[in-house]
Amino acid sequence: MATVLALTGTATALPSATAGATTPPAVAAKDKIRPQLQSQLNSQESGVDFWVYFGGRADLSKASAIKDWNARGTAVAKALKQAADDSQRAVRKELTASGVRYQSFWATNAIKVTGGQDLAERLAARGEVNSLLPSFKVEPPPVTKGVGRQAVDAVEWGVANINADDVWSQFGVRGEDITVGSIDTGAQFDHPALVKQYRGNKGDGAFDHNYNWFDAAGTCGAAPCDRDGHGTHTVGTMVGDDGAGNQIGVAPGARWIAANGCCPTDAALISSGQWMLEPTDLSGQNPDASKRPHIINNSWGTTAPSNEPLMEDISLAWTASGIFGVWANGNNGPGCQTSGSPGSRKINYSVGAYDVDNTIAGFSSRGAGQDGEIKPNIAAPGVNVRSSMPGNGYATMNGTSMATPHVAGAIALVWSAAAALVGDVDGTRSLLDGTATDNPNSQCGGTDDDNNAFGEGRLDALTLLRQAPRGVTGRVGGTISDSVTGKPIPGATVTIVGPVSREVTTAADGAYVTGALPVGGYSISARKYGYASGTAQAQVVEGATTTADVELVPQAMNTVSGTITDGSGHGWPLYAKIVISGYPLGPIFTDPVTGRYRVELPGSAAYTMQVSAQYPGYQVVQRTFELGQADVVQDAALTVDQSTCTAPGYRWSGVSEDFDDWTDTGTRDGWTTSGRPSWRFDNPGYRPVPEGGNGRFAIADSASGDGKRFDTSLTSPIIDLSGDASPQLTFHTSYYPDDASQRADVDVSTDGGRTWRTVWRQTSSHAFGQVNLPLPQAAGRKDVRIRFHYQGRNAWWWAVDNVFVGTRACRPVEGGLVLGFVTDRDTGAPVFATVARTGQPQESGTGVTTPVDPNVGDGLYWVFSSAVGPTEFTASASGYPARTATIPVRKDMVVTQNWSLARAGG
Repeated sequence: MATVLALTGTATALPSATAGATTPPAVAAKDKIRPQLQSQLNSQESGVDFWVYFGGRADLSKASAIKDWNARGTAVAKALKQAADDSQRAVRKELTASGVRYQSFWATNAIKVTGGQDLAERLAARGEVNSLLPSFKVEPPPVTKGVGRQAVDAVEWGVANINADDVWSQFGVRGEDITVGSIDTGAQFDHPALVKQYRGNKGDGAFDHNYNWFDAAGTCGAAPCDRDGHGTHTVGTMVGDDGAGNQIGVAPGARWIAANGCCPTDAALISSGQWMLEPTDLSGQNPDASKRPHIINNSWGTTAPSNEPLMEDISLAWTASGIFGVWANGNNGPGCQTSGSPGSRKINYSVGAYDVDNTIAGFSSRGAGQDGEIKPNIAAPGVNVRSSMPGNGYATMNGTSMATPHVAGAIALVWSAAAALVGDVDGTRSLLDGTATDNPNSQCGGTDDDNNAFGEGRLDALTLLRQAPRGVTGRVGGTISDSVTGKPIPGATVTIVGPVSREVTTAADGAYVTGALPVGGYSISARKYGYASGTAQAQVVEGATTTADVELVPQAMNTVSGTITDGSGHGWPLYAKIVISGYPLGPIFTDPVTGRYRVELPGSAAYTMQVSAQYPGYQVVQRTFELGQADVVQDAALTVDQSTCTAPGYRWSGVSEDFDDWTDTGTRDGWTTSGRPSWRFDNPGYRPVPEGGNGRFAIADSASGDGKRFDTSLTSPIIDLSGDASPQLTFHTSYYPDDASQRADVDVSTDGGRTWRTVWRQTSSHAFGQVNLPLPQAAGRKDVRIRFHYQGRNAWWWAVDNVFVGTRACRPVEGGLVLGFVTDRDTGAPVFATVARTGQPQESGTGVTTPVDPNVGDGLYWVFSSAVGPTEFTASASGYPARTATIPVRKDMVVTQNWSLARAGG
């Protein structure tokens, strides 16, 4: 299971640092102290851990031009150290003289200190200091068990699925001469499946752990260990093979080194990233960049969806040094916009997980990521992955953590076979993208060949090797320009087809250059929206860059515009996403307040547009139109989905319970719980929302029960169905079994709870999504009750949401829609607040991320109000005092209300 960098409290990740950037403009001292840190300083006189971040940056832009591996790594480390020393020297001197405890870093140009308000203010006043940020807490990754198998495969299914075993046989490479690094919970270095591949193994029964092991956690000492198992498992998937039938690794000829930086402290994690740039001996001395790994596997990330720039500058330094970092995309699925940082960031290559049937895993996080970036970048096997565990054993586990080392191993294979690719991170990313097996998935946006579930597709190591530039190589480069104006065209896509295929994008000056290509003839084609495609030919020769310029002819454009509205009774404007066939710039969006949109398209062509509301519960509409030489208006009215009735302003004609405003163990609305431990409503084990559910939900979680046996019931109040001839029970569920000792029953009583009949049961089989159960025995009865009964010990869990009893008819409710943005008063940053109407019934909405829509920022909320006229609402968010406002709600209309919240203590 992927995971974790759990950010708790009011933790904030370290900010981004761009390679080659100059020192930023001066910032007022008080503004350098982030509000979260200021709050901590206000509540404690001293002893606050925080980060002092410096503005100076090393220029690493020319590092990739250094061909010698050792010299490149040394140059990057030297530049980073020099920039850090220049920035930090005076502050370190002051801290030492004052007796302040601190830890200095050069890979991120920051110092971690312990102190109070006076120290923070002194440091903030210094010109070389850029910002002060709070320390953040981290936790080790939890383990999720897979389903055990009776027989062990000669080659593990994931290794065979990506065709790594075919690479071994057809190309004769297994990762030789490549070193992979692991930042995780450590590794058992003498595990039978790992010991031969450990770089510290001298081959004569002795081991040298210098430069091969970094005990960042301070828990293992001079030899690698793993007190969790997560790290040993991921290393096994990269390189594991004991030579006796346990071929669990993708690149069993590669070597491995490790740091147990995930995740005792933030400093341990960051120091591990720094150590990988320039490993040291066991005493932390005599650094040697030539001993850095080629690839680093990072099977961790934020446990909640995030685009925070965590370890951004270290990622940039790895790339400058020629190190390929691979990241888990997170286990927050199946919802969209659930990717976790650092994997969600543009600069990082992240991995999603699929199962033996090539189906995306329910837990696998999905994009979009930072600024609408498609995430994950690629997908790999991550369900029921068998690999090594401490104690010389093996175990089956699930998670994007398990998928990520498949990609790290595949990179080891291709770099072992194609020396020209070693250190070429951009070229390797392009090759991975271009050779992945397309896996269409429209759930979270994107295209058939690049979407927010599978990324570019499923990893294929055999095709990767076939397309790799083995042997003598050269390059192709040139400029793409406008044939009329002669101006360069940035952002054009250039496709190169020949002995191998590549795809690159032009820079701001219209220029492009490929990575290494085998010599031979190539066809070059360039395309950019608004232009007709253009072509050229090129002959790649050894050791040179062949020029292939292309001119593109601009096309005539026309306007398509319109308004998208509700078509089921309210008629209000809808915030909607519109996907137009043949329009390569991604989806367009309506204005949330007016419902209007506008787009320029090439004329004299036929188009299909698909319209989907950004609010839940609406049907998708598809329209086809011809665009000639004139502008066209295309309006659409979307109807609600009668099967779900989740659209704002619509309700079922029945009895329902969504648990959204329930407390930890308290019940309401006539519901009761029995048994101890009992059903909970605060998600004590941090489980994903049941598929199809939202907000709070009911859960019986024996995995969080401290070994106690669960035998607990959640029982509804009496429901009068005397006027209902064909009632149904529906609910959303996520049922995770461990073995047959766990059981979930749904029982129905028609006599007020004196007698019960079981209508649904699950034991050892998973159950996800919506359950629909006809209740003919309850038709016309007035004393009906529903009971959810769970039993289990040290098993997993059963989660239930959105319970409904009755006959479904989705009808509009009188009222209006309120929407707007919530921001931080001091920083202007989005705040994901809850905006709720005062009084009954409880009606609220929570801010959302809008990464794909460039015109709408994060923090957008909407809430339906069944009260019209002047109505009081409250906006609340963690760390902010609540604010109230009276809003003039209008029937069947959209009104706007923006909020500015001041952080507590600010």
